Amino acid sequence: MLYHRRADTYILLMETRPPTPNQDAIIQCVRSRVGPDAPRVEQVEVDGKKYWIKRPEKLNWRFRLQKGSPKIAFERERAAFHDMNGYEVPVPQLCAEGKDFLVLPDCGPDLRTLFRNEKVEERRHALLMEAARTLGVFHKKGFSHGRPSPKDMCRSDSGVLMLDFERYRQKNNTLKGQARDLVIFAFNVIAHSPNVRGSLSEAMEVYRGAAPDGTWQLSSQWCRRMRWAKYLVKPAQWSEGNRSKEFKAIPQLFDLFAGKA
Repeated sequence: MLYHRRADTYILLMETRPPTPNQDAIIQCVRSRVGPDAPRVEQVEVDGKKYWIKRPEKLNWRFRLQKGSPKIAFERERAAFHDMNGYEVPVPQLCAEGKDFLVLPDCGPDLRTLFRNEKVEERRHALLMEAARTLGVFHKKGFSHGRPSPKDMCRSDSGVLMLDFERYRQKNNTLKGQARDLVIFAFNVIAHSPNVRGSLSEAMEVYRGAAPDGTWQLSSQWCRRMRWAKYLVKPAQWSEGNRSKEFKAIPQLFDLFAGKA
């Protein structure tokens, strides 16, 4: 397991990793699009290939209080790619970077969109199994995402890749951090992808076959300790919108990890 690494190792990996063939053209493209109105996430095309530019989020004071510093979140994501690129981890390779931007290759549609739009049940089922297996492999490599969700996983030509590491912290690359990942992933599927919800028990078995020993047990223990919370959220389940979907997902989540789903 790669739970602990020296800081100089990250630098060595980035210095020895071969640069993207058209890296200079990508950086030139990014610099040409700098400005106060530049979007946080932007798709561009360079030499016939699609890339995504990601910049720090711009927040007003109210959202800063809720979400924290966007600069810190940006640096967490940069650290994640520095840590993971160079290992065989299911994440995209960082193509270019600067103090206020990251560039990643286009990795295809996100899984939440695919779950919603795919009409063939067998294909949705296969995608969920692949997502669960990918999360297990990611954890087996010794990493933790921080907030995994199908909307942060994309189906590329090479398979499912994980994205959006703004909650990444090296200190969470532990079994405990991975168990928390698993609970969050399952919660997001239950709340926002109802047409694959019925396959989650099978997906958890697929995850367990690829993941480190102990993650499922820790996830189950946490859910057992928190079962009292399902009674607190009952009034909120009567409201409408996404928030009610999330409150309604909580009892189903506990049942899943109790083996009742």
